[in-house]
Amino acid sequence: MTTSNSRACSRLRVWGHELDPKDLTSPEMRYLSTLPEPMPDVSWVWQEMNRVWREVGLDNTRPLKEQAEKVGCFYSHPIWLVNGLFTAADRQSAGHRTAIALHLTTLKPETVADYGGGFGELALTIARHNPDSRVTVVEPYPSRVGLSRLAGVAQIDVQPDLSRGPYDVVLAQDVLEHVDDPIALAHDLARSVRKGGHLIVANCFHPMIDCHLPQTFHLRYTFDHVMRRMGLVSCGKVPGAPNARVFQVNQTPAFTKARAAERVSRAGLGQALNALGATVWRLQQALARQP
Repeated sequence: MTTSNSRACSRLRVWGHELDPKDLTSPEMRYLSTLPEPMPDVSWVWQEMNRVWREVGLDNTRPLKEQAEKVGCFYSHPIWLVNGLFTAADRQSAGHRTAIALHLTTLKPETVADYGGGFGELALTIARHNPDSRVTVVEPYPSRVGLSRLAGVAQIDVQPDLSRGPYDVVLAQDVLEHVDDPIALAHDLARSVRKGGHLIVANCFHPMIDCHLPQTFHLRYTFDHVMRRMGLVSCGKVPGAPNARVFQVNQTPAFTKARAAERVSRAGLGQALNALGATVWRLQQALARQP
């Protein structure tokens, strides 16, 4: 972190971002002062998330609803501001955001909800490429920096939930793997989409970091099937953002059918497909090393 002087005030420069100290809490200021320079790679961010997760005292083998106070501490910790700063500067993340925003230009939505939109970088990218779309960042733990970045953009507003829906498009990027009941949340997201609209989700049901909950991993290869059983139409992946899946919502989402499909996945199908996928990956790696 570096400090630059201006006539208005001293500003902090973190990984290419200029931050106004007025937008930062004391814990955020202290935490930002410890960041390495230059910007590290993503593995450093994941290690920090794991450190904070354990420091707060969370346990990903227990339901998060039993740890609600600690969950609030974790998701309001400055590490999430740092994560936002990192992903905003990271080229691969930027490429995925741009791909999603460009895909929306083909759907021409009037209203878009970015669920778990955090730092607001995806919303800003969508707004730049879709000037006729109204974008709502749905974020229960917004940072003051995030709110400040979005405050001057008339196209964007911030809400704590989806109660202002339905929307033409609802997005959830890297959200479902963080919750106890991803299918119930996916159902809520789909219900917040206007009939004929689209739900776009990007999931990582994989143990990359401790806040990816192990009870969700069985959905790695079965999630699309569960969504189809919910009554959603699979429209494939977003070009350029391979983890982002697109579903069209043409009828009232069928929660009971989705839950039944989820039970089959949890009972063993999901784990079997995960094992098969891991075997295929290892074979591909071995073949790639062949002369």
